[in-house]
Amino acid sequence: MLAVAAAGLGLAACQMPMEIPEVKQRQQIEIPMGEETAPFSYAGAISKIPRGTTIAAFPDIGGVKSLTCVAGRHISLEWGGRIAGAWSSEMNEVFFSTMKESGYNVLGDPSSLFNRGADRARAHYRVGARLVDIRGNFCDEITFWWGVPTNRIMGEMYVKVEWEVYSEPERRVVGKFVTEGRGEQKTPAVEATVQAMGLAFSMAVANLAADPAYHDLMREDSRRTPPKGDGDARLELVGAPLSRDAIADRIDRILGGAVSIITPEALGSGFFISRDGYGLTNAHVVGEADHVTLRLNSGVEVRAEVLRVKKARDVALFKAPVQVLHPLPLAPQAKLVRLDEVYAVGTPNQLSLQSTVTKGVVSAFRNFDERGGKPVSYIQADAAITHGNSGGPLLNRSGNVVGISVAMIAPKDVQIGLNLFIPIQSALTSLNLDVRPPAR
Repeated sequence: MLAVAAAGLGLAACQMPMEIPEVKQRQQIEIPMGEETAPFSYAGAISKIPRGTTIAAFPDIGGVKSLTCVAGRHISLEWGGRIAGAWSSEMNEVFFSTMKESGYNVLGDPSSLFNRGADRARAHYRVGARLVDIRGNFCDEITFWWGVPTNRIMGEMYVKVEWEVYSEPERRVVGKFVTEGRGEQKTPAVEATVQAMGLAFSMAVANLAADPAYHDLMREDSRRTPPKGDGDARLELVGAPLSRDAIADRIDRILGGAVSIITPEALGSGFFISRDGYGLTNAHVVGEADHVTLRLNSGVEVRAEVLRVKKARDVALFKAPVQVLHPLPLAPQAKLVRLDEVYAVGTPNQLSLQSTVTKGVVSAFRNFDERGGKPVSYIQADAAITHGNSGGPLLNRSGNVVGISVAMIAPKDVQIGLNLFIPIQSALTSLNLDVRPPAR
Protein backbone atom coordinates (compact mmCIF):
# COMPACT_ATOMS: atom_id res chain seq x y z
CA MET A 1 0.00 0.00 0.00
CA LEU A 2 1.01 3.62 -0.41
CA ALA A 3 3.00 4.80 2.56
CA VAL A 4 0.93 7.46 4.33
CA ALA A 5 1.99 9.55 7.32
CA ALA A 6 -1.12 10.16 9.45
CA ALA A 7 -1.60 13.15 11.75
CA GLY A 8 -2.57 12.46 15.34
CA LEU A 9 -5.28 14.43 17.16
CA GLY A 10 -4.19 17.97 17.79
CA LEU A 11 -0.98 17.50 15.76
CA ALA A 12 -2.22 18.53 12.33
CA ALA A 13 -0.02 21.58 12.08
CA CYS A 14 -0.39 23.87 9.13
CA GLN A 15 1.42 22.21 6.21
CA MET A 16 2.65 24.13 3.20
CA PRO A 17 2.15 22.74 -0.29
CA MET A 18 5.13 21.29 -2.14
CA GLU A 19 6.55 23.48 -4.87
CA ILE A 20 5.56 22.16 -8.31
CA PRO A 21 7.77 23.47 -11.15
CA GLU A 22 6.17 24.73 -14.32
CA VAL A 23 6.53 22.19 -17.12
CA LYS A 24 6.02 23.01 -20.77
CA GLN A 25 4.82 20.45 -23.26
CA ARG A 26 7.29 20.39 -26.15
CA GLN A 27 5.94 20.59 -29.67
CA GLN A 28 5.91 17.12 -31.12
CA ILE A 29 8.23 16.30 -34.01
CA GLU A 30 6.31 15.22 -37.09
CA ILE A 31 7.66 11.95 -38.45
CA PRO A 32 6.67 11.64 -42.14
CA MET A 33 4.53 8.73 -43.27
CA GLY A 34 6.75 5.90 -44.50
CA GLU A 35 9.80 7.00 -42.50
CA GLU A 36 10.77 4.33 -40.00
CA THR A 37 13.02 5.08 -37.08
CA ALA A 38 15.36 2.57 -35.50
CA PRO A 39 13.57 -0.19 -33.56
CA PHE A 40 13.88 0.19 -29.79
CA SER A 41 12.28 -1.11 -26.61
CA TYR A 42 11.67 0.03 -23.06
CA ALA A 43 14.26 -1.44 -20.69
CA GLY A 44 12.43 -0.46 -17.50
CA ALA A 45 12.94 2.08 -14.76
CA ILE A 46 14.85 2.56 -11.54
CA SER A 47 14.59 5.23 -8.86
CA LYS A 48 17.20 7.37 -7.13
CA ILE A 49 14.63 8.38 -4.51
CA PRO A 50 15.13 6.61 -1.13
CA ARG A 51 12.13 4.84 0.32
CA GLY A 52 10.51 6.91 3.01
CA THR A 53 11.17 10.21 1.22
CA THR A 54 8.19 12.58 1.33
CA ILE A 55 6.94 12.99 -2.23
CA ALA A 56 3.55 14.69 -1.77
CA ALA A 57 1.70 16.83 0.75
CA PHE A 58 -1.90 17.35 1.87
CA PRO A 59 -1.50 21.09 2.53
CA ASP A 60 -3.84 23.11 4.73
CA ILE A 61 -3.40 26.18 2.57
CA GLY A 62 -2.82 26.54 -1.14
CA GLY A 63 -2.38 23.50 -3.33
CA VAL A 64 -5.42 21.60 -4.60
CA LYS A 65 -8.51 22.55 -2.64
CA SER A 66 -12.27 22.70 -3.10
CA LEU A 67 -15.35 22.74 -0.92
CA THR A 68 -15.41 18.93 -0.74
CA CYS A 69 -11.67 18.24 -0.90
CA VAL A 70 -9.67 19.26 2.16
CA ALA A 71 -6.46 18.50 4.02
CA GLY A 72 -8.28 15.67 5.75
CA ARG A 73 -6.52 13.06 7.87
CA HIS A 74 -3.21 12.88 5.98
CA ILE A 75 -0.19 15.14 6.21
CA SER A 76 2.10 13.56 3.57
CA LEU A 77 2.80 10.70 1.17
CA GLU A 78 6.05 8.77 1.23
CA TRP A 79 7.91 7.00 -1.59
CA GLY A 80 7.42 3.26 -1.22
CA GLY A 81 5.01 0.36 -1.55
CA ARG A 82 2.32 0.63 -4.20
CA ILE A 83 3.50 3.81 -5.87
CA ALA A 84 7.11 2.60 -6.14
CA GLY A 85 5.88 -0.66 -7.67
CA ALA A 86 3.71 1.23 -10.14
CA TRP A 87 6.72 3.24 -11.29
CA SER A 88 8.77 0.16 -12.14
CA SER A 89 6.01 -1.94 -13.72
CA GLU A 90 2.94 -0.05 -14.93
CA MET A 91 4.90 2.67 -16.76
CA ASN A 92 5.79 0.18 -19.52
CA GLU A 93 2.36 0.64 -21.07
CA VAL A 94 2.61 4.42 -20.72
CA PHE A 95 6.01 4.49 -22.45
CA PHE A 96 4.91 2.19 -25.29
CA SER A 97 1.65 4.00 -26.08
CA THR A 98 3.20 7.48 -25.87
CA MET A 99 6.15 6.63 -28.14
CA LYS A 100 3.86 4.79 -30.57
CA GLU A 101 1.54 7.78 -30.81
CA SER A 102 4.60 9.95 -31.51
CA GLY A 103 5.42 7.84 -34.56
CA TYR A 104 8.44 5.92 -33.26
CA ASN A 105 9.24 2.27 -34.00
CA VAL A 106 8.90 1.08 -30.39
CA LEU A 107 8.77 -2.70 -29.81
CA GLY A 108 7.35 -4.94 -27.09
CA ASP A 109 3.64 -4.07 -27.01
CA PRO A 110 2.64 -4.79 -23.37
CA SER A 111 -0.93 -5.55 -24.47
CA SER A 112 0.22 -8.39 -26.73
CA LEU A 113 -0.19 -11.90 -25.34
CA PHE A 114 2.36 -13.49 -27.65
CA ASN A 115 5.73 -12.78 -29.27
CA ARG A 116 6.58 -9.80 -27.08
CA GLY A 117 10.00 -11.29 -26.39
CA ALA A 118 10.74 -12.05 -30.04
CA ASP A 119 9.61 -8.54 -30.92
CA ARG A 120 11.91 -6.91 -28.35
CA ALA A 121 14.82 -9.01 -29.57
CA ARG A 122 14.87 -6.91 -32.77
CA ALA A 123 15.61 -3.74 -30.82
CA HIS A 124 18.70 -1.76 -31.79
CA TYR A 125 18.26 0.45 -28.74
CA ARG A 126 16.99 -0.07 -25.21
CA VAL A 127 15.69 3.03 -23.46
CA GLY A 128 15.83 3.11 -19.67
CA ALA A 129 14.39 5.61 -17.17
CA ARG A 130 15.77 6.85 -13.85
CA LEU A 131 13.39 8.80 -11.58
CA VAL A 132 15.31 11.62 -9.89
CA ASP A 133 12.55 13.85 -8.51
CA ILE A 134 8.86 13.59 -7.69
CA ARG A 135 6.57 16.07 -5.94
CA GLY A 136 2.85 16.41 -5.49
CA ASN A 137 -0.07 18.02 -3.66
CA PHE A 138 -3.31 16.17 -2.88
CA CYS A 139 -6.48 16.53 -0.89
CA ASP A 140 -9.04 14.14 0.67
CA GLU A 141 -12.55 14.08 -0.72
CA ILE A 142 -15.38 14.42 1.83
CA THR A 143 -19.17 14.19 1.42
CA PHE A 144 -20.88 17.55 0.82
CA TRP A 145 -23.48 17.33 3.62
CA TRP A 146 -21.76 15.34 6.36
CA GLY A 147 -18.06 15.97 5.76
CA VAL A 148 -17.30 12.25 5.93
CA PRO A 149 -14.08 11.08 4.19
CA THR A 150 -14.72 8.95 1.07
CA ASN A 151 -11.17 7.47 0.98
CA ARG A 152 -10.67 9.07 -2.42
CA ILE A 153 -8.20 11.81 -3.22
CA MET A 154 -7.26 14.10 -6.07
CA GLY A 155 -4.29 16.29 -6.89
CA GLU A 156 -1.22 16.88 -9.02
CA MET A 157 2.18 15.24 -9.48
CA TYR A 158 5.49 16.32 -10.98
CA VAL A 159 8.29 13.98 -12.11
CA LYS A 160 11.81 14.51 -13.41
CA VAL A 161 13.34 11.64 -15.39
CA GLU A 162 16.85 10.90 -16.57
CA TRP A 163 16.90 8.75 -19.71
CA GLU A 164 19.69 6.57 -21.06
CA VAL A 165 19.74 5.05 -24.55
CA TYR A 166 21.79 1.86 -24.83
CA SER A 167 22.97 0.66 -28.26
CA GLU A 168 22.85 -3.11 -28.63
CA PRO A 169 25.28 -3.19 -31.60
CA GLU A 170 27.82 -0.95 -29.84
CA ARG A 171 27.14 -2.32 -26.32
CA ARG A 172 27.31 1.11 -24.71
CA VAL A 173 25.17 4.06 -23.71
CA VAL A 174 24.99 6.41 -26.70
CA GLY A 175 22.57 9.05 -25.44
CA LYS A 176 21.47 10.73 -22.21
CA PHE A 177 18.44 13.01 -21.84
CA VAL A 178 16.48 14.71 -19.04
CA THR A 179 12.77 15.50 -19.26
CA GLU A 180 10.02 16.61 -16.89
CA GLY A 181 6.31 15.99 -16.72
CA ARG A 182 3.29 17.14 -14.75
CA GLY A 183 -0.03 15.36 -14.31
CA GLU A 184 -3.26 16.38 -12.58
CA GLN A 185 -5.90 13.93 -11.42
CA LYS A 186 -9.03 16.11 -11.29
CA THR A 187 -11.50 13.33 -10.49
CA PRO A 188 -11.24 11.94 -6.92
CA ALA A 189 -10.06 8.34 -6.94
CA VAL A 190 -8.50 5.78 -4.60
CA GLU A 191 -5.48 5.45 -6.92
CA ALA A 192 -5.20 9.16 -7.66
CA THR A 193 -1.49 9.29 -6.79
CA VAL A 194 -0.60 6.54 -9.23
CA GLN A 195 -2.88 7.99 -11.90
CA ALA A 196 -1.42 11.47 -11.53
CA MET A 197 2.05 10.00 -11.67
CA GLY A 198 1.16 8.11 -14.86
CA LEU A 199 0.00 11.36 -16.44
CA ALA A 200 3.19 13.11 -15.37
CA PHE A 201 5.35 10.27 -16.69
CA SER A 202 3.44 10.27 -19.99
CA MET A 203 4.27 13.96 -20.40
CA ALA A 204 7.93 13.24 -19.61
CA VAL A 205 7.95 10.50 -22.29
CA ALA A 206 6.25 12.83 -24.79
CA ASN A 207 8.90 15.48 -24.10
CA LEU A 208 11.60 12.87 -24.73
CA ALA A 209 9.95 11.93 -28.04
CA ALA A 210 9.92 15.63 -28.97
CA ASP A 211 13.61 16.16 -28.18
CA PRO A 212 15.36 16.86 -31.52
CA ALA A 213 18.58 15.15 -30.35
CA TYR A 214 16.64 11.99 -29.43
CA HIS A 215 14.85 12.01 -32.76
CA ASP A 216 18.12 12.45 -34.68
CA LEU A 217 19.71 9.56 -32.78
CA MET A 218 16.89 7.23 -33.79
CA ARG A 219 16.94 8.35 -37.41
CA GLU A 220 20.73 7.99 -37.70
CA ASP A 221 20.66 4.36 -36.60
CA SER A 222 17.71 3.63 -38.87
CA ARG A 223 19.58 4.89 -41.93
CA ARG A 224 22.63 2.73 -41.38
CA THR A 225 20.76 -0.51 -40.71
CA PRO A 226 20.88 -2.88 -43.71
CA PRO A 227 17.69 -4.85 -44.32
CA LYS A 228 17.58 -8.64 -44.28
CA GLY A 229 15.45 -10.36 -46.89
CA ASP A 230 14.97 -13.29 -49.22
CA GLY A 231 16.74 -11.61 -52.13
CA ASP A 232 20.26 -12.11 -50.77
CA ALA A 233 22.97 -12.17 -53.41
CA ARG A 234 25.37 -15.11 -53.53
CA LEU A 235 28.05 -14.68 -50.90
CA GLU A 236 31.45 -16.28 -51.40
CA LEU A 237 33.51 -17.02 -48.28
CA VAL A 238 36.89 -18.57 -47.66
CA GLY A 239 36.50 -21.39 -45.19
CA ALA A 240 38.86 -23.85 -43.54
CA PRO A 241 40.53 -26.76 -45.32
CA LEU A 242 38.95 -30.17 -44.84
CA SER A 243 40.42 -32.21 -42.03
CA ARG A 244 41.67 -35.76 -42.46
CA ASP A 245 42.79 -36.18 -38.86
CA ALA A 246 40.85 -38.00 -36.16
CA ILE A 247 38.46 -35.69 -34.33
CA ALA A 248 40.14 -36.48 -31.01
CA ASP A 249 43.40 -35.00 -32.31
CA ARG A 250 41.82 -31.61 -33.06
CA ILE A 251 39.03 -31.29 -30.48
CA ASP A 252 40.56 -28.12 -28.98
CA ARG A 253 40.45 -26.41 -32.37
CA ILE A 254 36.86 -27.52 -32.87
CA LEU A 255 35.77 -26.12 -29.52
CA GLY A 256 37.56 -22.89 -30.37
CA GLY A 257 35.36 -22.51 -33.46
CA ALA A 258 32.09 -23.25 -31.64
CA VAL A 259 30.14 -20.57 -29.77
CA SER A 260 27.19 -20.10 -27.45
CA ILE A 261 24.57 -17.64 -28.72
CA ILE A 262 22.74 -15.43 -26.26
CA THR A 263 19.66 -13.30 -26.98
CA PRO A 264 17.22 -11.66 -24.55
CA GLU A 265 14.88 -14.58 -25.12
CA ALA A 266 17.01 -17.62 -25.95
CA LEU A 267 20.21 -19.58 -25.47
CA GLY A 268 21.58 -21.52 -28.41
CA SER A 269 24.72 -22.65 -30.17
CA GLY A 270 26.57 -21.83 -33.37
CA PHE A 271 29.96 -22.04 -35.08
CA PHE A 272 32.33 -19.99 -37.20
CA ILE A 273 32.81 -20.95 -40.85
CA SER A 274 35.43 -18.36 -41.89
CA ARG A 275 38.42 -16.58 -40.38
CA ASP A 276 36.75 -13.17 -40.75
CA GLY A 277 33.93 -13.97 -38.33
CA TYR A 278 31.07 -15.43 -40.38
CA GLY A 279 29.11 -18.17 -38.66
CA LEU A 280 25.98 -20.33 -38.76
CA THR A 281 23.17 -21.14 -36.35
CA ASN A 282 19.40 -21.77 -36.41
CA ALA A 283 16.83 -19.15 -37.39
CA HIS A 284 14.82 -19.99 -34.28
CA VAL A 285 17.86 -19.20 -32.10
CA VAL A 286 18.27 -15.63 -33.39
CA GLY A 287 14.52 -15.07 -33.67
CA GLU A 288 13.81 -11.52 -34.84
CA ALA A 289 17.06 -10.12 -33.45
CA ASP A 290 19.37 -8.05 -35.62
CA HIS A 291 22.27 -8.63 -33.23
CA VAL A 292 23.17 -11.42 -30.83
CA THR A 293 25.86 -12.01 -28.23
CA LEU A 294 28.42 -14.76 -28.86
CA ARG A 295 30.29 -16.37 -26.00
CA LEU A 296 33.52 -17.95 -27.19
CA ASN A 297 35.05 -21.04 -25.65
CA SER A 298 37.52 -18.73 -23.88
CA GLY A 299 34.64 -17.00 -22.07
CA VAL A 300 35.02 -13.78 -24.06
CA GLU A 301 31.74 -12.30 -25.30
CA VAL A 302 31.40 -10.42 -28.61
CA ARG A 303 28.51 -8.86 -30.46
CA ALA A 304 27.51 -10.31 -33.84
CA GLU A 305 25.21 -8.99 -36.54
CA VAL A 306 22.55 -11.29 -37.99
CA LEU A 307 22.92 -10.97 -41.75
CA ARG A 308 20.61 -13.57 -43.24
CA VAL A 309 17.72 -15.65 -41.89
CA LYS A 310 15.88 -18.43 -43.72
CA LYS A 311 13.02 -19.59 -41.55
CA ALA A 312 11.87 -22.26 -44.02
CA ARG A 313 15.19 -24.12 -43.54
CA ASP A 314 15.69 -22.80 -39.97
CA VAL A 315 19.19 -21.45 -40.61
CA ALA A 316 20.83 -18.06 -40.07
CA LEU A 317 24.13 -16.40 -40.96
CA PHE A 318 25.87 -14.04 -38.51
CA LYS A 319 29.09 -12.04 -38.56
CA ALA A 320 31.22 -10.99 -35.59
CA PRO A 321 34.02 -8.37 -35.67
CA VAL A 322 36.72 -10.92 -34.82
CA GLN A 323 39.50 -12.84 -36.49
CA VAL A 324 38.86 -16.53 -35.95
CA LEU A 325 41.91 -18.70 -35.49
CA HIS A 326 40.18 -22.02 -36.19
CA PRO A 327 36.87 -21.84 -38.12
CA LEU A 328 35.24 -25.22 -38.59
CA PRO A 329 35.77 -26.96 -41.95
CA LEU A 330 32.59 -27.79 -43.86
CA ALA A 331 31.99 -31.04 -45.72
CA PRO A 332 28.91 -30.39 -47.91
CA GLN A 333 29.85 -33.23 -50.28
CA ALA A 334 30.42 -35.81 -47.54
CA LYS A 335 28.61 -39.07 -48.20
CA LEU A 336 27.11 -40.14 -44.90
CA VAL A 337 25.66 -43.61 -44.47
CA ARG A 338 23.87 -45.28 -41.61
CA LEU A 339 26.06 -46.14 -38.63
CA ASP A 340 28.65 -43.47 -39.48
CA GLU A 341 29.98 -41.96 -36.27
CA VAL A 342 28.97 -38.32 -35.66
CA TYR A 343 29.62 -35.81 -32.90
CA ALA A 344 27.44 -32.91 -31.74
CA VAL A 345 28.92 -29.80 -30.06
CA GLY A 346 26.84 -27.23 -28.23
CA THR A 347 25.60 -25.62 -25.05
CA PRO A 348 22.77 -27.77 -23.64
CA ASN A 349 20.39 -25.98 -21.27
CA GLN A 350 22.77 -23.48 -19.63
CA LEU A 351 25.98 -21.54 -20.27
CA SER A 352 27.93 -23.49 -17.67
CA LEU A 353 27.60 -26.52 -19.99
CA GLN A 354 29.22 -24.77 -22.96
CA SER A 355 31.40 -26.93 -25.27
CA THR A 356 29.61 -30.18 -24.46
CA VAL A 357 30.47 -32.95 -26.95
CA THR A 358 28.23 -35.99 -27.51
CA LYS A 359 28.75 -38.98 -29.77
CA GLY A 360 26.34 -41.11 -31.77
CA VAL A 361 25.70 -42.71 -35.11
CA VAL A 362 23.66 -41.75 -38.12
CA SER A 363 20.32 -43.48 -37.62
CA ALA A 364 18.47 -42.53 -40.80
CA PHE A 365 17.84 -39.86 -43.42
CA ARG A 366 14.41 -38.24 -43.29
CA ASN A 367 12.29 -36.08 -45.56
CA PHE A 368 9.37 -34.43 -43.82
CA ASP A 369 6.65 -32.57 -45.71
CA GLU A 370 6.79 -29.29 -43.87
CA ARG A 371 6.84 -25.59 -44.69
CA GLY A 372 3.89 -25.46 -47.04
CA GLY A 373 4.09 -29.03 -48.30
CA LYS A 374 7.69 -28.91 -49.57
CA PRO A 375 9.83 -31.84 -48.39
CA VAL A 376 12.61 -30.83 -45.97
CA SER A 377 15.60 -33.13 -45.49
CA TYR A 378 17.20 -34.08 -42.17
CA ILE A 379 19.94 -36.29 -40.81
CA GLN A 380 18.65 -38.40 -37.94
CA ALA A 381 21.26 -39.37 -35.35
CA ASP A 382 21.36 -40.48 -31.75
CA ALA A 383 24.10 -38.03 -30.68
CA ALA A 384 22.41 -36.47 -27.65
CA ILE A 385 21.19 -32.89 -27.97
CA THR A 386 18.71 -30.81 -25.98
CA HIS A 387 17.57 -27.20 -25.57
CA GLY A 388 20.55 -24.92 -26.13
CA ASN A 389 22.23 -27.27 -28.63
CA SER A 390 20.18 -25.71 -31.43
CA GLY A 391 22.44 -24.25 -34.10
CA GLY A 392 25.54 -26.18 -33.05
CA PRO A 393 27.63 -28.26 -35.46
CA LEU A 394 27.32 -31.96 -36.20
CA LEU A 395 30.74 -33.33 -37.19
CA ASN A 396 32.03 -36.51 -38.77
CA ARG A 397 34.89 -38.55 -37.34
CA SER A 398 37.45 -36.21 -38.94
CA GLY A 399 35.92 -33.09 -37.36
CA ASN A 400 34.31 -31.71 -40.51
CA VAL A 401 30.83 -30.18 -40.25
CA VAL A 402 28.15 -32.31 -41.91
CA GLY A 403 25.05 -30.85 -40.25
CA ILE A 404 23.49 -28.36 -37.84
CA SER A 405 21.55 -29.37 -34.72
CA VAL A 406 17.93 -28.32 -35.04
CA ALA A 407 15.45 -30.51 -33.14
CA MET A 408 14.96 -33.40 -30.80
CA ILE A 409 11.98 -35.74 -30.86
CA ALA A 410 10.95 -37.07 -27.48
CA PRO A 411 7.91 -39.36 -27.75
CA LYS A 412 6.47 -40.46 -24.43
CA ASP A 413 8.29 -43.44 -22.88
CA VAL A 414 10.89 -43.55 -25.70
CA GLN A 415 14.41 -43.71 -24.25
CA ILE A 416 16.51 -43.60 -27.45
CA GLY A 417 17.79 -40.39 -29.00
CA LEU A 418 15.66 -39.23 -31.92
CA ASN A 419 17.48 -36.08 -32.95
CA LEU A 420 17.42 -34.18 -36.22
CA PHE A 421 20.17 -32.21 -37.96
CA ILE A 422 20.09 -29.98 -41.04
CA PRO A 423 22.49 -31.22 -43.76
CA ILE A 424 25.20 -28.58 -44.18
CA GLN A 425 24.77 -28.49 -47.96
CA SER A 426 21.08 -27.66 -47.53
CA ALA A 427 21.95 -24.88 -45.06
CA LEU A 428 24.47 -23.31 -47.44
CA THR A 429 22.07 -23.49 -50.38
CA SER A 430 19.26 -21.88 -48.41
CA LEU A 431 21.49 -18.98 -47.36
CA ASN A 432 23.02 -18.69 -50.86
CA LEU A 433 26.53 -19.23 -49.51
CA ASP A 434 29.57 -20.56 -51.33
CA VAL A 435 32.18 -21.54 -48.75
CA ARG A 436 35.39 -22.80 -50.29
CA PRO A 437 38.64 -23.94 -48.67
CA PRO A 438 41.61 -21.56 -48.98
CA ALA A 439 43.76 -21.79 -52.09
CA ARG A 440 46.91 -23.80 -51.59
